Amino acid sequence: MIEDEAILEPEKLLKACNITDEHNVADFGCGPGIFAIPIARMTEGTVYCFDVLESALEAVKSRAQIIGLSNIVTRRANLEKEQGSGLENKSVEHVVMRKILLQNENREALFVEASRILSDSGNLLIVGWTDAAVKGFGTDNRLDEESVKQLAQDAGFGNHEALDAGPYHYAFIFTK
Repeated sequence: MIEDEAILEPEKLLKACNITDEHNVADFGCGPGIFAIPIARMTEGTVYCFDVLESALEAVKSRAQIIGLSNIVTRRANLEKEQGSGLENKSVEHVVMRKILLQNENREALFVEASRILSDSGNLLIVGWTDAAVKGFGTDNRLDEESVKQLAQDAGFGNHEALDAGPYHYAFIFTK
């Protein structure tokens, strides 16, 4: 297991997204593929993995190659810029943002880009640290749940569903 896969249970959270065989998915701030790998196993569609770190993208590519997944596309991208993903409008059914919000200054841009590339029936999965999590990396930049809900609402997302992500994380699914 890598990083926090054991305590986060990505598969459990992803099941709530209702990803089907043909869905395309974007993973913003994919890191080593904690969500991208399980997503690629759930769909035959394309899983777009975005990160600013080439090392993270290489880790995802290596993991996918080792286990025989061919539907992952990695792209180095600054998602804080307008149309930073480079994807077409309404081109994916799901966007995942796992802990990326604490690493970015222009968080609003991340939500706007997610909304732009999501299909009309698409959803956005947000996962972040709770205050119960170990102090350390990103402590000062963590967003509370209410701030996340407000950012999503400001970007045009409507309803949301809270998911059980354990004691150290919160998770929400937002719909357009």
